[in-house]
Amino acid sequence: MPDLIGKSLGRYHILEQLGEGGMATVYKAFDTRLEREVAVKVIRIDNLAPNVLTRVRKRFDREAKALAKLDHKNIISIIDYGEEDGTPYLVMSYIPGGTLKERLKRKPIPWQETANFLAPVTRALDYAHKQGIVHRDIKPANILITKDNQPMLTDFGIARILKSEETLDLTGTGMGVGTPEYMAPEQGLGQKVDHRADIYGLGIILYEMVTGRKPFQADTPMAVVIKQINDPLPRPTQFVPELPKTVEKILLKSLAKDPKNRYQSMADFALALEKLANSGRKAEPRKHKVVRGRREKTGKSPIALKSVLWGISSLLGAGLLFGAFNWLNSGGAAQLFPSSTPTHTAMPTSITSATSTSTPATSPTSKNTATPKATSTQEPTATPELGIGSEMTSEIDGMVQLYVPEGPFTMGSDHWQTGTEQIIDVEAFWVDQTEITNAMYNLCVTAGSCPPLSNNSSRKHESYYGNPKYDDFPVVYITYDDAESYCEWAGRHLPSYVEWEKAARGTDGRMYPWGEFSPAKDNSSTAIRKDLSNFTYLIGDTSKVGAYPKGASPYGALDMAGNVQEWVIISNPIIQISISEEVATSNQLVYDLDYYHLARGGFFNSARDEVQTTSRSFFSKTYSNYYVGFRCAQDTTPQE
Repeated sequence: MPDLIGKSLGRYHILEQLGEGGMATVYKAFDTRLEREVAVKVIRIDNLAPNVLTRVRKRFDREAKALAKLDHKNIISIIDYGEEDGTPYLVMSYIPGGTLKERLKRKPIPWQETANFLAPVTRALDYAHKQGIVHRDIKPANILITKDNQPMLTDFGIARILKSEETLDLTGTGMGVGTPEYMAPEQGLGQKVDHRADIYGLGIILYEMVTGRKPFQADTPMAVVIKQINDPLPRPTQFVPELPKTVEKILLKSLAKDPKNRYQSMADFALALEKLANSGRKAEPRKHKVVRGRREKTGKSPIALKSVLWGISSLLGAGLLFGAFNWLNSGGAAQLFPSSTPTHTAMPTSITSATSTSTPATSPTSKNTATPKATSTQEPTATPELGIGSEMTSEIDGMVQLYVPEGPFTMGSDHWQTGTEQIIDVEAFWVDQTEITNAMYNLCVTAGSCPPLSNNSSRKHESYYGNPKYDDFPVVYITYDDAESYCEWAGRHLPSYVEWEKAARGTDGRMYPWGEFSPAKDNSSTAIRKDLSNFTYLIGDTSKVGAYPKGASPYGALDMAGNVQEWVIISNPIIQISISEEVATSNQLVYDLDYYHLARGGFFNSARDEVQTTSRSFFSKTYSNYYVGFRCAQDTTPQE
């Protein structure tokens, strides 16, 4: 392309070159009519054959008119377009602050600052997507920065106008369109591209900003594309160990190889970033104090519980009916696939060291850390260790939280519908001692952070939620989103699939939280013959949380078998990144994890094989019923 500096394109006098890419060169220019500085993007045509040039001009004309209609505060405005000596050009607002690419210094940017900066970009892209336009070249060089540090999205020059079939034909498959380091796998494969490619590209920028590096790098562009398609995402915390799990979770979802596993709209991505940006400002309410320190270990798994939770509820007088009748009364699907009763071999003693204590990472300035009471054998100046038996109480909802030490445990069982048996190393965390109660959930509703329930009844009681008689009973008719909202309000998170199972079974491979099966240690149907050939169910209901203290898990968690099923997160970065796929396919059934979510623990009408520590059920994200509730968990490392 000839040097245009000092020349004019129409009324635009070219002053200097701002940047250059494969398709166009951008200049700073002066609008002689309106007497203002503008940016002029000149399309490169020097290497195009005459027949191709005709198609490019036609496409450019159509896209320029469509892009000129975009009116968003974080999208660079198209002022004009034209053609000079056969060369098409666009005229845009001039932003003097430079680009995000120039700001990146190969060192991490604080995640709160990053989320706050990128959230407006997601909103701008969501707006464009709703107009039928996909950017397809999201990268730092295409995000300009104003003097007020506001991001402005530019360069929709290779965008696809989804609503125009003729333009689609002109665009072709899209193979090779984009920048390899920010290109979605489907772009590299030449497959059909939609708005989810932009989600992936922005996910790469998010990764680069919070870690200081691009996730996929190689010596050639093609090698980078191959890595985008095939290589697993490098764990962000290997570069920034203190990065919160929430940030890592957002990165994993936005950068999923399969578009179906990403955020399904830029609006969803925007909400996640906005919530993340706000979480940094809401860290102050996360205040806890330790109410009891470490319990000394014995030869058996120690059990920690509070005597005030005792008070056993009776199931007498409920009446016995056959399991088929219970199936109908539970809405047709108490469990989508109940598990069998496997025989289980205890975990080898070589890995039972998971019950040993460890000291969680803490921040001296954080108000979200717990300091357990020292034992009498410790020096006054020593820092006591957290271990099995350590507790802390939330000042937000009053929940007692139990410490689960770091270490490996056996997850799953090599039997039908219980997951492939494997040893998983889990970081230390806290788990709620009981399920969230009606009274606790009402605090969140009153605070305006949780939605009101869709149904205030239980299995047997029309007046349940809101009735003081049942304040200490588990809240039910909870959707997955309801549970997530509550845990976030309380300064915690839903347990991951693996966290829940470790908290329920410990490190000795037990199939029930308390050990071997025996009746009356949980609120579930226990009137079952050993051979399961003829069994009956109790037509039961929820019981007061903690009413079955003999059913406590090795860490003291109560009601992890029976009472209500509990929502969990299918993919939490606290475990291996690949665990989500393993869990979803372990029984040779594939579930769309954007639609289905998991619940654990069985409920009050479950049979004994349905309350095992390895059992699980799949429900839709919006599902709620009288047997679904939840509890929360919390990382030992502060998130803010």
